[in-house]
This record gives sequence, structure tokens and C-alpha cells, in this order.
Amino acid sequence: MVRDGAEERENRKMWERKIGITPGMSSFIFLSHIFLFAVWQLSLMNGAIQVLSRFLRSKRARVLLMVSACLLTGYFLTPVLLNEVGEGLIREDKLVKADVIVALGGDHRCNREKRAAELYHQGWANNVVVSGLQYAWGFHTGEAARAYVMNLGVPEEKISIIRETLNTRAEAKILEQLMRERGWRSAIIVTSAFHSRRATYTVEKAARDRTFHSSPVPAGSPEWAPDRWWSRRGDVYLTVRELVSWANTLVNGWQ
Repeated sequence: MVRDGAEERENRKMWERKIGITPGMSSFIFLSHIFLFAVWQLSLMNGAIQVLSRFLRSKRARVLLMVSACLLTGYFLTPVLLNEVGEGLIREDKLVKADVIVALGGDHRCNREKRAAELYHQGWANNVVVSGLQYAWGFHTGEAARAYVMNLGVPEEKISIIRETLNTRAEAKILEQLMRERGWRSAIIVTSAFHSRRATYTVEKAARDRTFHSSPVPAGSPEWAPDRWWSRRGDVYLTVRELVSWANTLVNGWQ
């Protein structure tokens, strides 16, 4: 094979001598080929640029680019925006001493009542209010909540019950009446994290001459967490329901 390669090179040199091509001319021809190839490539690129330029000047192309940009932006920003929606549902104020701690109803895990008992033992208020509903067979969830809070060490005489509370606005109205009767001027509202901003807004609206602070149950498993809430079925339900409830609250809709 080496011999064949040497013979091929020798034959090429003999052919170049016959037609009068010198080594310098051979290099020139090689460079010329490279130059012509480069010119050809540039011409192709120029043609492609012209076609692209004409396309971009068309209305359809501009619309297509805008839609593509919006889709890409939405793809990358949607998780961030959804997280912000979740975080926006939470209101957590700096704790200050108040007259009463209010554990709103609706938590079958009793995390709200547990949080209220913790705040009571920490000395943030001297009274606790729990909330509940009367069921047809005689069971009242408010009584169960009071028993649970008593089991956590809160004296019975320090506990009051808000009864017949179908929703947050009903709770807020009854709470305002109770605070007026007892002479309470301030309250710490304890509820689930996703419910905390709407709940505090609702009680503040019902009792504008009183002071409220929000201290919700810490967000996280097993109930609800704002981070990537859309990836968990239970959290999707709670978040969407809360957003719908917010809309109903703002327009003074169904109670």
C-alpha cells in the first residue's frame, strides 16, 4: 500500500510537469478552490438571510414571533407566578399581646385549635375562642374543639364557643358581637395558612373598630404548602377553592 501511494504521487508529479504546473501553481490552485468554495458558501448564506429578512418583514412572521416569545416566557414564568399566588394567600403578622385568640372552624385535624393553645400558653392572650357547627344527630364541632383545647391545658373558663358558623363571614359577624359583649378590643386570628389572608380581611371588615393580627398554622404537609401547590391534587383543590371564595367575598356574594 505504501508503494502504491508513492507511485500515485509520482504519477501526479509527472502529470503536472507535462501540463506545465509548478509546485507554486499547485498551491495557488488549491487556495483558489478554497476561495471559490467560501464565496459559494457566503452567497448561500446571503440568499438565506434575504429570504429570512423578507419573512420577518411580513405581518404573519411578526405575529408568529410574538406568540412564540409569549409562550416561552409563560413556560418559564408560570411556576414562579403560581408560587406567588400561593404565597399571596398567606398573611402572618408580627405577634403582639391581645385580648383573645380565635381558632376559626373548619379544620378536622384540629391544627388551628392546637396553634391557639400554644399561643395561649406562650402568654399572647388570656382567652381562647373556638368555632363549630351543630350536626343533625346532636354533635357540635365547637364542643369537640373546646374539649380538645381543654385537653391541651387551657382552662374551661377561658374558652368561648362561636356557634352556627356556616362560613368565615358568619364567624366574623358572631365574633364581632362576642368581642363587643366581652369588651375585647384585639384578637389573634388562627386559621390555616391558605385561609389566613381572607379570614383576617373578613373579620377586619366586620369589626372595623377592633384590632386583629394573623398567626396561621405553619404551611406545609400534611395540609397545604404554597411551593409547587399545583403539583399536588389536594393543594390544587384548596387553592382554587380559596381563590373562588376570595372572589365571592370581594363581591359580597353567597354567604
